[in-house]
Amino acid sequence: MNHIKQFFKEKGLYLFCLAMVFAATAAGILALRSIVGNVADLTRLRKEALQDDTTWTQPDTAIDKPAQDVPKPTTAPTTAPTAEPRTTTPPAESTASAQTAAAPGIWDAKPLAAFSGDELVYSATLGDWRTHNGADYAAPAGESVYPAKAGKVDSVTEDALWGYVVEITDKNGVTWRYCGLTDTEVKAGDSVTTATTIGKAGSVPAETSGEAHLHLECIKDGAYLDPEGLL
Repeated sequence: MNHIKQFFKEKGLYLFCLAMVFAATAAGILALRSIVGNVADLTRLRKEALQDDTTWTQPDTAIDKPAQDVPKPTTAPTTAPTAEPRTTTPPAESTASAQTAAAPGIWDAKPLAAFSGDELVYSATLGDWRTHNGADYAAPAGESVYPAKAGKVDSVTEDALWGYVVEITDKNGVTWRYCGLTDTEVKAGDSVTTATTIGKAGSVPAETSGEAHLHLECIKDGAYLDPEGLL
C-alpha cells in the first residue's frame, strides 16, 4: 500500500496530465463526429434539391394606369412646314474674282522681324548688334509689290545695304521706304495708289539670312516709326 501511495505521490502530476489529454481527445472525437454528421445532412439536402424539377415563375401583373394619363396623338402639326431655302452657286468667274480681291498682300501678314526702336538686335548677316529701323515682310522673289499707302514717289535709288529702294510720301507726311526691290516700275514724281506696281520683290543685301523678304521703313520728321502700327 505504501508503494502505491508513493507511486501516486511521485507520478500524480503525470497521471493528471495524461487524464487531461485523454479527455481532450475524447471531446475532439465527439466534435468531429458531429461535424461529419452535419456535412452528410447538408449533402443529402443538396441532392434532394437538385432532383426537384419544380421551377418558380413570377406571375404576370397587369398595370393599372388611368386612361387620362395616356397622351393623345396629335392629328395636325403645330407649325406649318417651311420651304427649304434655295441655294444658288455663283458663276466660276465671279468666285475667282472674289478670291483674288480677298487675297492677302505682302503687308497684311505678320512681319518676320519687327521694328526694334532703340533696342539693339543681332544681325546674322552683318554679324553685329544694331537697331532694326523697319519691319521685314515675307515676299518670294519676283512677286509684284504694291505700296502700302498711296502717295508721291520721292526717289528710286540703289543702296549697297538695302538694294533698290523706292521712297513714297503719303498724305500724312510719312515717308515709306520699300527696300529690296528689283525691276522698279516707277520714278520720282509719280503719283501712286495701292494698286500701282512699284517693282518686284528682290533681296536685301544687309539681310540675306533667313526667309526671302522686303524691308519696310517709315520715317516722319527724321524719326523712324513702327510700320506695323501704321498699316
